Amino acid sequence: MTVLALVVCGAAGAGLAKLLRIPLWPLIGAIIGAAAFHTLTGEPAQIPRGIEIAAQVVIGTTVGSQLGKDVFSVFRTVLVPGLVAVLVIIGVGVGLGLLLNVVFGVDILVSMFGMVPGGVGELVATVTSLGGDSSVVAGMHLVRLMVVLSALPLLMTLLERWFGRRGGGREGTADGEGPTG
Repeated sequence: MTVLALVVCGAAGAGLAKLLRIPLWPLIGAIIGAAAFHTLTGEPAQIPRGIEIAAQVVIGTTVGSQLGKDVFSVFRTVLVPGLVAVLVIIGVGVGLGLLLNVVFGVDILVSMFGMVPGGVGELVATVTSLGGDSSVVAGMHLVRLMVVLSALPLLMTLLERWFGRRGGGREGTADGEGPTG
């Protein structure tokens, strides 16, 4: 019964987040709704492993369903710069994760998964499957997402003012040309 109540609170949180126009409303709202349930009732609610696995399958299927032939044609253009960016960002995340672990005593699994880039759902699901504290990792990534989703539109507006346009005229950019336009 606790799991059902938790899911209902998560769904209610998602619905409220949608009404409030919160970015990533399904994920952020569900996390807040489930956290509110746990905080108010004090009941630990362990989601059955089968449901966790089913949720991971849905996430994987959702991501995979977006990978059509158009994505792969653009992918060739961004492969090398993307790999460099990912390696740098992961290096910074791992370094900060180690710092959290050594200086502040944060569990190594939590600090690493909390500081590296990635989708909240995927990282939380992974840390859960490895036995880590997914609530702390979710909180860390929610803060990151809220900062990014709040700051990036402002940054894009400033860049558009400075450069007078969006995109660079190459395939797959936001200027309306290529497979994404």
